[in-house]
Amino acid sequence: MSTSSTPHEPAPGSLAGPPTDRPAEETAVAGTDDPYAVPVRSLRVFAGLGFLALAVAWVLSLVISLHQAYSGDGASGPLLEAGQWAMGFSLPVGLLALSLPTGMLGRAGRRNLVLAQYALVVAGPVLIAVD
Repeated sequence: MSTSSTPHEPAPGSLAGPPTDRPAEETAVAGTDDPYAVPVRSLRVFAGLGFLALAVAWVLSLVISLHQAYSGDGASGPLLEAGQWAMGFSLPVGLLALSLPTGMLGRAGRRNLVLAQYALVVAGPVLIAVD
């Protein structure tokens, strides 16, 4: 008997798919074998850098709100609190993007969380400046 392989199974000793430099953890999620997709490790690094951006945005919003308080009528508007809430929500969003395992959160979901984190970080000082 000869050992023949079906079209759905790779031949013994051959590679099952295209060669990749990424660890198996990053390609374990179904539907993510796109070689041009952003690696999970990079998304986690960007989520971590989002915390640094949050600290910078918080200091910037503090400077903006103090400048508005001393140069204007001294009363803050409703967008000051909205800006603080936006920056506050960016922290748990970033923690989810950073800490959830790859099997629980796919690459697209993690990318969307990182984008939401940065959008909330930027929205805080912008809302406070508009106020």
